[in-house]
Amino acid sequence: MTTVLRHIRIPSSANRLPAYESVVGVQAHLQKRLHEYKAALSLKSPAEPGPVAPPPTLISFTPAPTYTLGRRQVGPLSKAEEARLRAPLYVRQHGRGSAEQPWLEHEPEVVNAPRGGLATYHGPGQVVFWPVIDLHSPYHSRFTVRDYACLLEKTTIAMLAELRAPPGGSAVEGFTTDNPGVWVKHSAWSARLGRQVRVEGAERKISALGVHLRRHVTGLGVAVNVSMPVTGPEGENPWARIVACGLEGKGVTSVMRELYGRGAEDGDGRLAEGLADDVRAKWAQQFEERLGMDWSLQAEEYKDPMLETLLMQCPS
Repeated sequence: MTTVLRHIRIPSSANRLPAYESVVGVQAHLQKRLHEYKAALSLKSPAEPGPVAPPPTLISFTPAPTYTLGRRQVGPLSKAEEARLRAPLYVRQHGRGSAEQPWLEHEPEVVNAPRGGLATYHGPGQVVFWPVIDLHSPYHSRFTVRDYACLLEKTTIAMLAELRAPPGGSAVEGFTTDNPGVWVKHSAWSARLGRQVRVEGAERKISALGVHLRRHVTGLGVAVNVSMPVTGPEGENPWARIVACGLEGKGVTSVMRELYGRGAEDGDGRLAEGLADDVRAKWAQQFEERLGMDWSLQAEEYKDPMLETLLMQCPS
């Protein structure tokens, strides 16, 4: 059969979100399988048939509220700092049961992550994408570390450009800066001197980037802010508790806010869910296209029963 990108979509709902660490376990298993394959390939003789290669894989998920600390975090958090991050976070609930209980209370987890940077946040209203691939795989283009980081950013920018803007709105135009991730510069109409003029706002991060590699096998990836709160008090806005990625003076935003304006995340939950599904599908499609898959290669069926067991353990 032709080798294609395997997309593992880990399901979630308002009251049933996968724990961040359980998805880390799935990622670690996929990385282990790739390392085992590479080791077996290096030991085989030219006359022996090669082992079956694991397919390139993309994990997409929305985790329970979690703060992750990067490798630039020097020393452990103080008790006061950790208590602040773990304080109750109230996430707006939409759909069935929301009239009786419009807010769900969560206690965020705080974990270390093998990426650069300082603290960032992952949780409801966000879609996280973790490709697990071998940068030197025969199934797709070869990438350097820098090329791979650019691939992730370009994939996100292309996905944002594909999202349909509402009537009278404009597309989300992402770009990169000297800081990692994808940024936007929101523009709005304002009345000045009796006429309407377009005002360009400050740069705001819409998607975080953090990667980790070992022997050319990738880990972590990007997180796209879809409909999460990006302003407001600490009890509702998770970003109010940290300086995201240690970048002082830099704000964050969401796809929902850029397309529909301030306060849109408090509106119809069906719109947010549909937008998240659209982001997930379009990002995966753009990534597969840019990965440069070699469609001429035929691969044997790759079976992994342990993966199915781990996926069953993901829901919280």
